[in-house]
Amino acid sequence: MIEQLKSAVEAQTDGLFQGDTSAGEFSFSAKGFELSGDYKINGDNVSVSIIKKPWLLSCRKIESEIRKYLGG
Repeated sequence: MIEQLKSAVEAQTDGLFQGDTSAGEFSFSAKGFELSGDYKINGDNVSVSIIKKPWLLSCRKIESEIRKYLGG
């Protein structure tokens, strides 16, 4: 899963991904806006914190996209 996330983030404009199977951080630009955050993995639980996002993009939409990507 981490390699898939890394590939997806790094495929975006200015995509940066640093992390491993327990924690990390990411940032990228999409459609001229910057999005950044971090994640923590504990067993089957994944916690994602969004640190910077475009004001037009709702937290609900971000969560929906993350859930779709992770398959849950």
